[in-house]
Amino acid sequence: MFSVENYDKILIMYNSKLDKRIQIERLNTLINNLPSSLFTTTLASVFIFFVLYSHEASIGAIIWISSILTLTYLRLIHFIKLKHLKKKTRLKEEKIILLGIFLSGLLFGSSVLFIFPTESIALQALMFFIMSSMIAGSVALYSSHIFVFVLYSAPIFLSYLLRAYFMPEYSVSLMIIGIVYYAVMLSTIFRVNHSIINSLQTQYLNKDLVNNLSFAKEELEKSNQELLDENSVRKDTEERLYNLANFDPLTGLANRHLFKENLHSSLKNAQENSSKVALLFLDLDNFKIINDTLGHAMGDKLLIAASRRLESLLNKNCSISRLGGDEFVIIMNMVEEIETIKKLAKKIISMLEAPFNLNEHEMFIGTSIGISLYPTDSTQMDILLSYADTAMYTAKDKGKNNYQFFTSKMYEKILFRHDIETKLHHAIQNNELRLEYQPKIDISTQTVIGAEALLRWEQTDLGYISPSVFIPIAEESSLINELGKWVINKVSKDIAQLQQDFKNKLCVSINISSSQILHQNLPKLIQENLEKNSIDAAALELEFTENMLIKQSRKSLHVLNALREMGIKLSIDDFGTGYSSLNYLKTLPIHTLKIDKSFICDTPACEGDCAIAKSIISLAHNLNLDVVAEGVETPEQLKFLKENGCSKIQGFYFSKPLDINAFAAYLNAPASKIEQALFN
Repeated sequence: MFSVENYDKILIMYNSKLDKRIQIERLNTLINNLPSSLFTTTLASVFIFFVLYSHEASIGAIIWISSILTLTYLRLIHFIKLKHLKKKTRLKEEKIILLGIFLSGLLFGSSVLFIFPTESIALQALMFFIMSSMIAGSVALYSSHIFVFVLYSAPIFLSYLLRAYFMPEYSVSLMIIGIVYYAVMLSTIFRVNHSIINSLQTQYLNKDLVNNLSFAKEELEKSNQELLDENSVRKDTEERLYNLANFDPLTGLANRHLFKENLHSSLKNAQENSSKVALLFLDLDNFKIINDTLGHAMGDKLLIAASRRLESLLNKNCSISRLGGDEFVIIMNMVEEIETIKKLAKKIISMLEAPFNLNEHEMFIGTSIGISLYPTDSTQMDILLSYADTAMYTAKDKGKNNYQFFTSKMYEKILFRHDIETKLHHAIQNNELRLEYQPKIDISTQTVIGAEALLRWEQTDLGYISPSVFIPIAEESSLINELGKWVINKVSKDIAQLQQDFKNKLCVSINISSSQILHQNLPKLIQENLEKNSIDAAALELEFTENMLIKQSRKSLHVLNALREMGIKLSIDDFGTGYSSLNYLKTLPIHTLKIDKSFICDTPACEGDCAIAKSIISLAHNLNLDVVAEGVETPEQLKFLKENGCSKIQGFYFSKPLDINAFAAYLNAPASKIEQALFN
């Protein structure tokens, strides 16, 4: 960048460059004047030779003129060479040029030694005139270079003085005239040379000033362009910073910061116009399972696709923001009727429950929506958002994929849920969890064939908490993975102990959630526990819900196949309560169907339940699957199942869930107890 300091540096460097440039210029002037110098010297020498040779004929005169012509030829050849050189490289030839000029002056001056007319006063005068003329002429030729002038003229002047000295009658007068004349010539060339040098200095200084001004202009233009570029970069940076500060980088939607600004503006306008504002808090159902199963990259694509669908539903009075993860908030301004909010909520649910097809994966999600209203519920931003969030969790508790308006009663449930979730984090550490085993009976052999492991939680402050309360919370918060790992470890140890004590082959079933089968490496976890406790794979059975298996991706099917290859038994729990396709059912690598207790409790009195139970038993037999009836509590239910081909029973009729010690005692009881139960 140009500055006064840089310009001062240029001026400091100027003097060192100026002398060299003048030296080059003077040398080029000498070279350009070489033809004139050669021509003048040669012509004067030839003239002297032919005029005086007849008077002073001698071999010396011939040698002299021959030397003059030879030197002229050599200098001419050198001149031709110089013309083909670049100006700056000619400095290397300067010494040869100066030598040639000196020799020319020396040979010309020596003419008074070889061809001077000693007899004729007139010719002597002519000789002195020619010599003085050559000195005068060299002033013009060599005025740019005083040293060259001296090299050329000094030999001629000294020859003049030498010849004048040997003319006694005229020596003093001629020498005085010659000295005065030469002094005048020197004075003249000094003045001319000074003028030339000053002119060159002025020329180069002006040129440098012009160049410097041009350089300064270029630097100024460059500086201006840099400023423009800096302004452009600053604007781009400010724009990027604004986008980073206000928009979600993944979906392009407004982020939490911009959402708060938009909500503040919406509430202010609503207050001024006495209008209403609705907040719709959305959380995508089952998103975490897909994100954990197919990876974050696929999860990101799903979020983007969901965002585009949501944007397509909104009008100019609505804005949408992504608060983070799979949470979105929609601000509805100028709300006049509650039905308008309900209509939008229903559209959102309908649009998001439609399948997403991304990278050959078909994915199903839903959304739970919580709604709060300004000024009905609150006039404070944070409270409105909290209320909408609370209503959203209520929507999830009511089965997901629905919407709920905030009510004051919701707070108690949400606080309780948060309290349960917090305490559940410490349940394993505080040794609050335990397992109970409900026996499974094969009525055809009248033996205990296994049990279902049921998780129980006795919280220090709250006491017993039902699995129907804490299991959904654990699944929602991903704590289910840690609980599932604990259950698998504990069941494996208990099986090992039971096999050691009773030497019988029991199969204990464990309930597995969709998060477990997809989030953690389930086959590896089970294999580690089998090896650690030295038990066979046939001692474990994993139970999955019907809907979970149907809705999951091909990855879950891959996991199921891997488990079956290990020898683990697989069972569909609560069969008949879902909406599975029989065509899909036959592709699952399962061993057992469990009839849900809701179809058992009213048998044999309810014909509908009886028909469903018979159909499931028949379906299982046709697919070569075992069938287990759970929730059997009466002799009539047992009789109905036995008559219709279901021999494996689980329920209170035989035993309630037992802790490990009580279950061991049950196994140790006489078989007559089972017989007695069967024939009562």
